[in-house]
Amino acid sequence: MDPKATRWECKDSDLRDMTPSKARDLIIECFFEAQKETFARAKKTLGKEVSEPEILKSVESAVRITFKEEGLNFESPSREDLGKAVQALARKAASWGTPADIVEHHKGQIMKILGSLK
Repeated sequence: MDPKATRWECKDSDLRDMTPSKARDLIIECFFEAQKETFARAKKTLGKEVSEPEILKSVESAVRITFKEEGLNFESPSREDLGKAVQALARKAASWGTPADIVEHHKGQIMKILGSLK
């Protein structure tokens, strides 16, 4: 399998008219792409449904939980909230065994997103 196949790339068009809520949604999309295999394996082990919509729901829940654990506002995040959430998500991904190069690539994509916030 091509290692780049699992690497989400933020498009220039994604960065236009960036708001904190749009940035949060792109972070979820990025985290989904980076972690969907990990979540699929966990669901399969538990005998749960392994469809993309189910995995996306699990990923969004994990992101929401991370915001809550860090004392951050998911519904109306600030740029600072988003940065802290990204750091916490990167730590979680690493603890789940996600290779460091995958974590760093996706963190870099998210930094582009955060950098586009006015």
